[in-house]
Amino acid sequence: MERIAVVFAVSPEGAGMSAAVWFIAGNLQLILVVIAIAVTIVKVRRARAHHWVVTPSYILWSEVIFYAVGLGFLWFGLMHAFNGPFSASLIGWRSSPFQWELAWGELGLSLVALISLRRGYEMRLAVSLIYAVFSFGAAAQHIQQMACCANYSSGNAGIVLWFGDLALPAFILLLAYLARDADERTRRL
Repeated sequence: MERIAVVFAVSPEGAGMSAAVWFIAGNLQLILVVIAIAVTIVKVRRARAHHWVVTPSYILWSEVIFYAVGLGFLWFGLMHAFNGPFSASLIGWRSSPFQWELAWGELGLSLVALISLRRGYEMRLAVSLIYAVFSFGAAAQHIQQMACCANYSSGNAGIVLWFGDLALPAFILLLAYLARDADERTRRL
């Protein structure tokens, strides 16, 4: 069970939450990426059925930003702001007033990511860059905590680190690169 807890967030003994609710809350960003992929598939199929020219990477990029960054960071921001002790315990830290500050940064990024769904390439690129810098910085901190303090809590060394702080921002930056021509084609039409 300990090995699973490092990969996925699972309910610790006596948490008072059902295992399913704990799993969803702890792995929300991964679940939101799966939803973004499903929405992208539906949008691309619908566009092709109407013979519209679309670039799947551009649509996927928009949806991943909306769901994983926008809705994901809305959840994270609300949790850090209004359930700080619980959030800190997941990361393996003590509760701190800095969580309140972190929450407002997460909520601001969430707002811009949600708005970017209906905006252009430049706004999505800005969201992508801010998210990547934030996430890679958080990854460095999580790795440092693993090295110095043996902090292998699921919120520090689990899916949060490997998926949310490393793989997802790299994937979003790759999608931004792949979608750069799609924006130019859209403007020419």
